[in-house]
Amino acid sequence: MRMQFYDDQEADKMATQFFKYYYHDRGKMKWGGFLLSERTAALKKEIDKEQDAEYQD
Repeated sequence: MRMQFYDDQEADKMATQFFKYYYHDRGKMKWGGFLLSERTAALKKEIDKEQDAEYQD
């Protein structure tokens, strides 16, 4: 496979076509999964901290 280089005008044209016709932004679905994983990690950390406190008592 040979790498193809574009001048600035052609690169802008290619990018515009890509985002107009081929790119599908998942939007909230994408970020919802990220937020869910962040929340799950925070809850696990909180549970671990509570279990450590109970163990020390």
